[in-house]
Amino acid sequence: MSVELGTKSLHEHNKSLLYSNRPKFKEDIRDNIYVDKIRTDGVLFEEIEKDKLERVIAQIKANAKRELIKDFKYLAISIFITILIMFFLKDYLDQRFSI
Repeated sequence: MSVELGTKSLHEHNKSLLYSNRPKFKEDIRDNIYVDKIRTDGVLFEEIEKDKLERVIAQIKANAKRELIKDFKYLAISIFITILIMFFLKDYLDQRFSI
């Protein structure tokens, strides 16, 4: 009988360790989430010069503008090809079904 209780107890213990049975919130809700300390586990960023930052931003804007112009060219070409196809299709259907 003691073996059965021990096994059942161990089974219940393992079941309590499942992820679905773990607490989903902090145990102590009175902990303040705002702390005035500087975190030491984060990534420290190095300071960069303002000129270099402005050059990088200008380069990003130029690349975005170039990409936008390229997209507009693709759009114009696709609209032009679509209009040509519709025009030739209309002429073909007019010739085919004319009496």
